Amino acid sequence: MEWHTKELVRKIVAIKNASMDRFKKYTKDMKILGGKNRVIILNKYMVLSALIVMVTALSLYGIHNYKSVETEMFSNAYEVIIEGVPFAVVRNKEDFWDAFSEVKEQIQEINDKEVVMSEEISFVEVKGYSGEITNHEKMIRNIKLVSDIKVKVAAISIEGEVIVLLDNIDIAREILEEIKAEFTNEEDVEYTSIEFYEDVQIEEVFSDSRDIRSKDEALYYLRKGTDEAKIHEVTSGENSWVIAKKYGLTVEDIEEANPEINPNRLKIGQELNLIVPKPYISILTKEHATIMKNIPFATKYTKTDAIYAGDRMITVRGVQGKKELKVFISRRNGEKIEEEILEERIVSNPKTRVIAEGTKPRPATIATGIFANPTRGRLTSPFGMRWGRRHEGIDIAAPIGTPIIAADGGVVTFAGRRGAYGKLVIINHENGFQTYYAHCNGFNVKVGERVHKGQKIATVGNTGRSTGPHVHFEVRKNGVPVNPLSFVNY
Repeated sequence: MEWHTKELVRKIVAIKNASMDRFKKYTKDMKILGGKNRVIILNKYMVLSALIVMVTALSLYGIHNYKSVETEMFSNAYEVIIEGVPFAVVRNKEDFWDAFSEVKEQIQEINDKEVVMSEEISFVEVKGYSGEITNHEKMIRNIKLVSDIKVKVAAISIEGEVIVLLDNIDIAREILEEIKAEFTNEEDVEYTSIEFYEDVQIEEVFSDSRDIRSKDEALYYLRKGTDEAKIHEVTSGENSWVIAKKYGLTVEDIEEANPEINPNRLKIGQELNLIVPKPYISILTKEHATIMKNIPFATKYTKTDAIYAGDRMITVRGVQGKKELKVFISRRNGEKIEEEILEERIVSNPKTRVIAEGTKPRPATIATGIFANPTRGRLTSPFGMRWGRRHEGIDIAAPIGTPIIAADGGVVTFAGRRGAYGKLVIINHENGFQTYYAHCNGFNVKVGERVHKGQKIATVGNTGRSTGPHVHFEVRKNGVPVNPLSFVNY
């Protein structure tokens, strides 16, 4: 650089010297010539002099600018370091901070909230720097790419842990009030306190804007304890027990996850939630209440010969008493966890129930209420569906002529042939029960006869619609067939 400058100065000096020589020659010519020739020479040297002045001026300007370029190319600069990584080179620190502030303002305008950029930024001075300076637009692009930009948001913290982030504090308060309202909506209750069972706080924090939840999303998460949604659609043949077993749950879990659904009456196509709620927040309420409670009545037993031994009869009906209680109740999410009785007042006393127990000897033909097996043999067909139709009793195979006995005391109401039953005996036990004995070979009783438990009433046969010797035995309660194996053993 220094060599180029000296060479340029040398050339300018040479031009100056040449100009001076020519000027001396001009002076000499002026003395020799005169008139018209003198004027021509004068014009020639005036032009030459103007050119010399211009060259000199331009040369001096070039030296000055060259010095400026040299200064620009070799002056000090600053390397910007973000989180320990070189980021940009600026002529002065203000160039970077101007770009940084512009990015921050842009983000604040977009999010309409305060912004922080938490990077560790430092500057390293570089002396005699001759490289490229990072321009303003490029710095702005790069800052947006590498910066950890956080916005001011509202956080709901539970037991010191941030659980959800919201757009602002007002939304956070609305969410907590809605959760409280779920368990404080009883119109006739005056609550003395409504509190969170856990330590719940709302605070302002700086966080990534992508972590902000909507109000509905935050409510779901706080109520369920998860973002997960798992749905099962009921298909043909499924019930609560089958569905619970399929997913490793209990029927109680299904009920808890679907409080609005009756788990015993599921319909095909009905959707069941399979996520058992584990809410982050519990509401603790305390209330004064006045409640009425029943006072159970006592029972007194007496003896009477007006009824048969083993029978009982209520002679005086019991009546429950009433008492008024003033209580202080604590609830967690609506479920009572503690009740303190503050005051108790009897409104009405209970009335004792009196039951008379019979002592009169029971005739053998009176039903005992317990059935005996009607014959010896083996079970060949149970109660229920058979061959596409309902089998309303049980079949007991035995040889023809095997005795058939009355399963309990009662009166014979039918003894004769009846369609597919063949020869049939029906006994009314006068306690709501009837028994049928079908396909008999012969009868040992007649209609209207009273029989006792264990009395022979017929023999095994193969009459009516029958595929072999057996007894078709039915038990009917109030006229409706029920499973005989609930009363006899085979």
